[in-house]
Amino acid sequence: MIPLVVAQITDFHLQNNPDQDYRGFNVEQHLDRVVDDLLLQTPAVDMIICSGDLVHHGGPEGYQRLSRRLARLPVPSYWIPGNHDDAQLMLKSGDQQGGQLNQRSVVAQGWAIILLDSTASPDGQGGGSLSSTELAFLEQQLQQYSTHHCLVVLHHNPLPVGSNWQDQIMLANADQFWAVLGQHHSVRAVINGHVHQASDQLRGEVRVIMTPATSVQFKAGCQQMVLEDDPVLRQPAYRLLTLHRDGQIETSIKRVEG
Repeated sequence: MIPLVVAQITDFHLQNNPDQDYRGFNVEQHLDRVVDDLLLQTPAVDMIICSGDLVHHGGPEGYQRLSRRLARLPVPSYWIPGNHDDAQLMLKSGDQQGGQLNQRSVVAQGWAIILLDSTASPDGQGGGSLSSTELAFLEQQLQQYSTHHCLVVLHHNPLPVGSNWQDQIMLANADQFWAVLGQHHSVRAVINGHVHQASDQLRGEVRVIMTPATSVQFKAGCQQMVLEDDPVLRQPAYRLLTLHRDGQIETSIKRVEG
């Protein structure tokens, strides 16, 4: 059986002005190099998931530039908002592409990929929550696809990463999230962005997989925000996930020169 290959790209932080850097880096160039690398990926991926912070408090121009970049890839793309996104503006921009970018779930080859919005109840510092409506949607989807292997996607990390400043702005109602997942045995993994670093943890039998950013990386295990200075780990990155029919997941991080 041919597995499903998914590319997760996250935390682009595109500025409203494409000539403006983010934390000293040309994030437009970083995203271009990630897209270029995806075009060369062999075997080709089946879909792209963009897991939030697509723009950095920007206007529609950032989403429009992103849409044009995604159009270069000959596979479908789907996106969810992060704390730096304007969720309503993002929805409008996605609907202008036929609504595909805002699709809430994707079912293929024995897998159900459930896309969540974790930007409710913002704390003004970067944290976010799943609204009661979103938790109900998650429950409904897990019931509907109980015979599938499920992959849940959100922006905010539902587990700590061991950096004090980041753990303060993780998913605020993670306990409620895990309570929903705990009622279902079909969830194989949760993937998220937000932390700008790699992590692969287990909570019970569920893998929690976190992915570095295309924009900039944050050094792990810090009390305050520190940019990654390792010459390899600081490169723009994305994640490949190979989803097998038996529920197994193979994953790797691809880093590109930025």
